[in-house]
Amino acid sequence: MTQSGTLMDSLQRTGQAILAMLPDLLLALVLLIAGWLVAKLVRRVALRLLRSLRVDELAERAGFEDFLIQGGVQVTTVTLLANTIYWLILAGVFVALLDALGMRSAGALLERMVLFLPNLVLAIGILVFGSLLARVLGALVFSYLSNIGSTAAEPIGALARYALLVFVLFMAAEQLAIRSEVLVSAFQIAFAALCFAAALAFGLGGRAWASRLIDRHMKK
Repeated sequence: MTQSGTLMDSLQRTGQAILAMLPDLLLALVLLIAGWLVAKLVRRVALRLLRSLRVDELAERAGFEDFLIQGGVQVTTVTLLANTIYWLILAGVFVALLDALGMRSAGALLERMVLFLPNLVLAIGILVFGSLLARVLGALVFSYLSNIGSTAAEPIGALARYALLVFVLFMAAEQLAIRSEVLVSAFQIAFAALCFAAALAFGLGGRAWASRLIDRHMKK
């Protein structure tokens, strides 16, 4: 076979390979465009829904917005959640693309990443609402102890708040499959601190109530 014949044969095989891949490439292109449009639409709907639910206000009250700013994240919690949903859909589209192109190993790896993202979104939600609940609990303990005249209202309120925050962090870590002896120990310490704060608050409240009762009896 001459050199020119070998070159023509090689070009012919390349052309046949391209023609054989053409349907898969067209399918991948259609999936990519459709997936991108769906992802944009869902992100827009998610933004409106989260704003209507006032998730941004809840995140600001919980201090999560300040946490993002300190971490160098220049987007709001609502935008972060909507973008996460957007990239989750696109990641699913890329899994379908890789599968359509016969790249199953890469698709399997990306699929594992896609399955991890819902847990990440859930962990963020736990952090936002848990932080808000911790702040409310700390304020309630502080108000209760202040009303009964306790001088330890501020430290005990802070103890209750941060103890619940550690518990929330433990729950978020569980969603991310982060399990270790350190987390278990932190959970036990936080639970003990929360119980101690509650017992101390009610103990001080009971002492103040008993003191007022005795004073009232002595005046009579």
